[in-house]
Amino acid sequence: MPALPKPVPAWPGLARLLLLALLLAAPQPARAEAVTDAVDKAAPACRDIADAIFALKDQSGKEFQSSALLKPALARLGFTVTGDLAVPADLVPGGVSRTAFKAEMAGNGNGPTVCLMLEYDALANGHSCGHNLIAGAGLLAAAALAQRMPQTPGRLVVMGTPDEERGSAGGGKVALLEGGHFNGIDVVLASHPADRFSLDQRLLAMKRATFTFTGKAAHAAAAPQSGINALDAALLTFHCVDMLRQHVRQDVRMHGIITKGGDKVNVVPELAQAEFGVRALDTATMEDAYGRVCACARAGALGTGAGLECTEPRVSIAAPVRVAPLVDRMRDALHQAGIDDAHIRDFDEFVSSDLGAVGDAHPTVNVWFKIAPDGTALHADAMREAAGSAAGWQAAVATAKAMALTADGLLRHPDAVQEIRQAFDAAKAGH
Repeated sequence: MPALPKPVPAWPGLARLLLLALLLAAPQPARAEAVTDAVDKAAPACRDIADAIFALKDQSGKEFQSSALLKPALARLGFTVTGDLAVPADLVPGGVSRTAFKAEMAGNGNGPTVCLMLEYDALANGHSCGHNLIAGAGLLAAAALAQRMPQTPGRLVVMGTPDEERGSAGGGKVALLEGGHFNGIDVVLASHPADRFSLDQRLLAMKRATFTFTGKAAHAAAAPQSGINALDAALLTFHCVDMLRQHVRQDVRMHGIITKGGDKVNVVPELAQAEFGVRALDTATMEDAYGRVCACARAGALGTGAGLECTEPRVSIAAPVRVAPLVDRMRDALHQAGIDDAHIRDFDEFVSSDLGAVGDAHPTVNVWFKIAPDGTALHADAMREAAGSAAGWQAAVATAKAMALTADGLLRHPDAVQEIRQAFDAAKAGH
């Protein structure tokens, strides 16, 4: 009689549960496809709005028309939209950010709160930083997610943030943070055009310093010995800063201008003023370099006998905290949107943005997306032309898909959000 086949042993209950957990955590192709299909469906209408913002060229703090395009579009999607957001009056005159807005949509039950962030201010030469596409990509992701929210737990927030180009003045995201409008948000998703796709989260922390030197006027020919040259104090400050550059880390940036240096060549200047910007890849290093630049100004005053007033800025910009699990999720979403690792690369140069203040306060990921050839500089006319092009819009659509997929996954997996927040807290503690 032939031997009977051995019975297959039953899996232990723990193994069954582990398999079930893995299956639930794995990407759901049908749902992902539904999200990306929703992006494609909403793309034409959202492009019309992005193109209109491109044509308007509303500059920082004056984005009334651009904001007026975005708010009703979000309301039509089912969001509750609030404009004229209250902010500190010493950052925004009147204490109201009139071109900012906050749009909210509740899902099906309790869950995380995910924020999509939109920018829409232009520069003097138009949208040479591509903020029209930031608004377009964010709006497009919101449009796709709005269809999913009735079956999705949690809350979706779309934050309209003006005045990014003058972020160090505090009227944009810093004012909204201090006004409490980001309170309760678990994760922030942002985007920005560039000459590449990148998940490089490094931004330079920044702080400005204004030095006012007071001397004593005298006739520069007849009685120079009777004067104290305030301009010499400013020039000596620059010399000290130049010597300091050898002794700071390579990512530290110290750059200044003389805003006042005297009125007439035959009068010893009794008043001089200089303004410096100090930057570094982390906030602590920036603050240390800032203190040393201030010491250079004191040396300039001491060496010439001038008086010195150092005006501390009301606002400084922190460096964002890199949250590895959040970056990894966005990378996976970019892959799903058709952007592979061969097209994702880091930067060799760095900028500052008030996005850093948000990334210092909340887990944040920023997707840089390629709209222009390699080497095209932000704020250049060539970048402006790319921001209004069909190729630029296609890159924005891919970015919207990645943002929507990331947000959808986070809303449905509170455990992943908890992991991200723990990673954020740990990274910030070591920052």
